[in-house]
Amino acid sequence: MGVCIIFAVDVEGLNFNYDSGFKIQDISFKIEEKTITALTGNNGSGKTTLLRLLVGLLKPISGNVKIFDNFLSRNKQKLWEIRKSIGFLFQNPDDQLFAPTIEEDVSFGTRNLKIEEEEVKSRVDWALEAVGLLEFKNFSPFNLSWGQRKRAALAGLLAMKPKLLILDEPFANLDFKSIYNHLKILEKLRKDNEITIIFTTHNLFFVEHWAEKMLFLDAGKIIFEGSPTQGLGDVNVKKLLGSYNEILSLIK
Repeated sequence: MGVCIIFAVDVEGLNFNYDSGFKIQDISFKIEEKTITALTGNNGSGKTTLLRLLVGLLKPISGNVKIFDNFLSRNKQKLWEIRKSIGFLFQNPDDQLFAPTIEEDVSFGTRNLKIEEEEVKSRVDWALEAVGLLEFKNFSPFNLSWGQRKRAALAGLLAMKPKLLILDEPFANLDFKSIYNHLKILEKLRKDNEITIIFTTHNLFFVEHWAEKMLFLDAGKIIFEGSPTQGLGDVNVKKLLGSYNEILSLIK
């Protein structure tokens, strides 16, 4: 008998148009569970738009998205059920944080799951400890550094115990120490809780050294799907990343 492959994400024939004219065009791909996938491409290629389509924040004109074999539906109740398995981290943590204290912020999503209050408190403390912010739980999130706010936003997702984490530029605008802390947190969570991770990035270091799979977008189309090693050597990708390769040649 063959090995049964479970896909965390299965996208088929996805199309979307903005009024401005930008289009997501006939995108199809699959992502296996418990893997790390980098979604990359130049500015304006459609990375964030695609992420928003994957969690139902935008509605496609046509095509299907399946999350763990469940179709994303326009039915609000069904969409909510599917979203329980997804944690979506915005690029800017201030788009996600709103409560007077970190504890209240992190508990918001968990309380919406209608679980017992004792379990809510346990999850919140676990999530804040996981991101190294337990001692700050009574602080205002807006008194924290950028990196700490990113971790607070991540804690709000972790408390909901998602099986799929979708992260929009998780390492952007962070210093080296903060990047190290984020990577350490995400790697431990992935291994301990068998989480699937999809992240966008402009930094090809994370594509090459952290991701197991690479999706490269250009003008709303996927032009490469495969391993980072193959992708960074692909002729079409190299043409679009000419400046990156030229930088590498200068410093070697």
